[in-house]
Amino acid sequence: MAIHSDSFDILRNCRLLYIRRLGALLQDSHLVSGPAIAAIQDGAGAYFDEVIATNKRGNFADEVDGLTASRITLLAEDDLELGIRLDNLTARLFDNSGDSLWKLHLRFVTLLRRPELPKSDNPVGPKGICRGLDTLFGAAGAGSLDDKLNLLDQFEAYLRQNLPPLYTELNAFLENAGIDTAQPAIVTAPGGPTSARENPAATSDALAGLQQLLAARLPAMPQGAVSTSSSAAASLLSQSALEQLMFRLEALERLGRFGPPVLPGSTPASEPMMPALFADGSVSEAPKIIRSSELGIPKSATESVAIDTLAMIFEAIFADPELPDALKAIISSLQIKLLKMAMKDSTLFTDSTHPARLVLDRMAEAAQGLPRDVSPRHPVCVRLFELASRLRLEPGNDKDVFATTLGDLDTLIVHRREQIAADAARYQPLLEQLDRQDVQASRVTQIIRAMLQKNPPEPVHRFLDRTWRQAMLHIGREAGPDSPPWQEYAAAIDELLWSFLPKTAAEERKQLAQRVPPMLRTLKAGMERAGLPNSEQEAFLDTCFQLQTQALRATAGTSTENAGSPPVEPSDRAPGEPVSSQLRSGDLVLLSFDFPEPQSPPARAPAYAPGDWIATMLGDGGPCTGMVGRISPDTRRVLLLNPETGLAAAVHPAILDRQFRDGSAEIRSGRSLFDLAAQRALGQAGKQAGDS
Repeated sequence: MAIHSDSFDILRNCRLLYIRRLGALLQDSHLVSGPAIAAIQDGAGAYFDEVIATNKRGNFADEVDGLTASRITLLAEDDLELGIRLDNLTARLFDNSGDSLWKLHLRFVTLLRRPELPKSDNPVGPKGICRGLDTLFGAAGAGSLDDKLNLLDQFEAYLRQNLPPLYTELNAFLENAGIDTAQPAIVTAPGGPTSARENPAATSDALAGLQQLLAARLPAMPQGAVSTSSSAAASLLSQSALEQLMFRLEALERLGRFGPPVLPGSTPASEPMMPALFADGSVSEAPKIIRSSELGIPKSATESVAIDTLAMIFEAIFADPELPDALKAIISSLQIKLLKMAMKDSTLFTDSTHPARLVLDRMAEAAQGLPRDVSPRHPVCVRLFELASRLRLEPGNDKDVFATTLGDLDTLIVHRREQIAADAARYQPLLEQLDRQDVQASRVTQIIRAMLQKNPPEPVHRFLDRTWRQAMLHIGREAGPDSPPWQEYAAAIDELLWSFLPKTAAEERKQLAQRVPPMLRTLKAGMERAGLPNSEQEAFLDTCFQLQTQALRATAGTSTENAGSPPVEPSDRAPGEPVSSQLRSGDLVLLSFDFPEPQSPPARAPAYAPGDWIATMLGDGGPCTGMVGRISPDTRRVLLLNPETGLAAAVHPAILDRQFRDGSAEIRSGRSLFDLAAQRALGQAGKQAGDS
């Protein structure tokens, strides 16, 4: 369909405003250079033009690909990790932009006269900004993957804060230009997508993908049978039938049991509408799913799409192996409530902030860390059951009914977080003890590195880098840094290296004879503390004696420093596999997960914060989930707690960083149970469609 001439002017001016404001926004960030800003503007502008120039109906594969375009473009660079991070950045920016970006999308649907335009293909959306990010890295001088990811983290934080105001301004521009928002629809028209087999992968637009898949399965309707309403979700059931169905569902909800309602005009009056659910004596431990076929709703009715979409989401929730069974039972009790909402309010599937969706998300958040077999009598489960029961008995099906429950759920979440935070305070002294050890290890590393830079003979180099490092760590834990024993151990190395230097003057020879005995006593004590076997102690002392003898025999102009050997560089120790240990204080036991050798924390700031729940792997104990109770300000060591499972662990940040990179750890807080279930349902539905 051709675009009206006025629309061309509006699009051109909108593009100019968008690119200009985006450039100013990036310049104010002071994160990237001028060429990098130009690269992002070029990428965003090219993407804008590409979307505008595409005048074709989006298909299911386009929608499912959604936000993964950045990953596809980067695969040629063999940089999958960066691609995934860009992909995740795009998704999070979409989620963070909220209503302003969704309204912009609806205005572009009106402006371009393209009701099938996928939500992910917004001309000014985050995907266009990410299009220029790979060029940005080169222009900004970020070469290594760590540099790129660090810049990306800073870039994300800035965009999350500043993109919404940009979209608000663009919204105002289009509104002033007379561009109205299109009417949001639950699904596209029945004549839309026809196949879900091209890509069953889940995306952030999984709800649209699910509904398109179900809409594609609707049987062909006779000419004129479809409502003349412009809404793609136009009802094919009579209003009377819907009202009777809603009335009966409300009665069932009030009674707290199922009954045999009949939908007039769809099945014979003597035939129950939910035979699979209402059969006498049918008892199942698994939560039951309400589908359109069990309600007797014809497949030709578009209401069946909303009902079956919700059914697939509930099915994915109940199949989640990580959710406690008690929580699944509580969520199952809300099926009818959400079913009535789905048939009356299409925004349940289009608004990520819909209170009904948020109720499920908050319930999952409140139950974080509970074991799968947690008792229904657990205080958290009891409270969730009370809230669900009250919600079911509330009259009406509007958003306000769910919004009231949200406040109570937030209170429950905050109360539980405060309880664990108070528990974390008890472990603070043990965490500080580990921090002191980290500081001592860092100081030891500095001392040893300074000695190694003096290029000692190779046997002495090995001794300092291995044995004496351990000796100083031991004396630091026993007596503390800057204590007289610590100073004595540090001075002994200076004395040892001095003893190997040529001694041509009589006074120097006299000093050597006086200074060697106390230095050797300190070395002997340190080797004992480090656990060096007696045979190796004797071998090292023999080496020292030989080097000191050479120093006495040397003449002016000669040197005994590693004669004939190339300089030995200080070793860069590999982190090695993490090791665990225990710290005790009274009845408290804190597990410590660290590296065998001291390691610095990652350069990038962590993505988690106190109060976040993290799923991780610790030692040989298998997967576990804990809340971040503390993060040490200097060492960034993380205290993970979960009173429900007895977890109390202090984890080196580099261990968590490694696990986040390889996918064995993830942040569980802030996740949407509703959206994740939609993604899983889409993947399962696509797989089934591909197998059929």
